[in-house]
Amino acid sequence: MNKIYSEPILKAESLVEGVKKQADALAKKGIAVDAGRLSDACRALEQAGEAQDAAEAKLKEVREAAHARLEELKEVFNASKAPIKQNFPPEVWLSFGIQDKK
Repeated sequence: MNKIYSEPILKAESLVEGVKKQADALAKKGIAVDAGRLSDACRALEQAGEAQDAAEAKLKEVREAAHARLEELKEVFNASKAPIKQNFPPEVWLSFGIQDKK
């Protein structure tokens, strides 16, 4: 999980533990801390972070596939135009859709 999320989660979980251990001391001072809500917020952020990690992994996979297709297109394109460039003068390349100048 991303450090941006993990550090606040660890801090919040530590606070939850401390609040639970010191519940009597807090009560004597009239301090109410909603440890359940804090804990729920930690779980929600963990789930959101995991979802983000999964989405980023999927994006990486899709990006790599797209780059592979780009490389394939470049290879096929170059192989397709090479015989035209070798057998016709540059003046007619544009009529074949080849925009190269040389």
